[in-house]
Amino acid sequence: MKTQVIRYAIFGCAVVLVSFVLSGPATGQNAGTDRVPTVSFLPERLTMNGAVVYRSGTMLVRTRDDVFATIHTSGLTPGNVYTGWFGIFNNPRACATSPCTPADLSNPAVQGALINFGGRIVGPDGVASFAEVRRVGDTTNAHFGPPALPVSPGLVDPRRAEIHLAVRNHGPASGDPATLALQLTMFNGGCPPNACVNVQAVPHQP
Repeated sequence: MKTQVIRYAIFGCAVVLVSFVLSGPATGQNAGTDRVPTVSFLPERLTMNGAVVYRSGTMLVRTRDDVFATIHTSGLTPGNVYTGWFGIFNNPRACATSPCTPADLSNPAVQGALINFGGRIVGPDGVASFAEVRRVGDTTNAHFGPPALPVSPGLVDPRRAEIHLAVRNHGPASGDPATLALQLTMFNGGCPPNACVNVQAVPHQP
């Protein structure tokens, strides 16, 4: 337990330091046009079954060209596969509510995209971390919400998009390497026979 607490404390301090360094200058008229990052750090804002997840946090760093995201979370089921996801709403003004919800991905005007940024088999401590950089137009590992969009738009405008960071459960890790590879990368990898479900999420609004 002591090791886990120390590890999270280090992670939290590092994120806070990055947030302090990067977020200060990202204000004023030039913030939306130059390369100066803007940062949103949401400690212990991930929720599971309506409850806040202890020892969790997300960070989203935006520039005009890309985003960098981290998720650190706990309370997961040991031995299960979990993936991290960007839920990108490129045009959040078209969402039915604010913040947007997964239902808004079915609206093509929202220009939604679901993008995988890593998978993990969770160990005995129930802890997992994910991190990813995503550039504008990069559709690698992108999965589409609405069937009406044959091609994912990926990330269009990092400054103005509403971006949800989510953790998805794919059930117990498969002993079959091919199935396990799907569990680690695909939105519904391993399901069926398992039941895939988003278990934790938090919105980062523009």
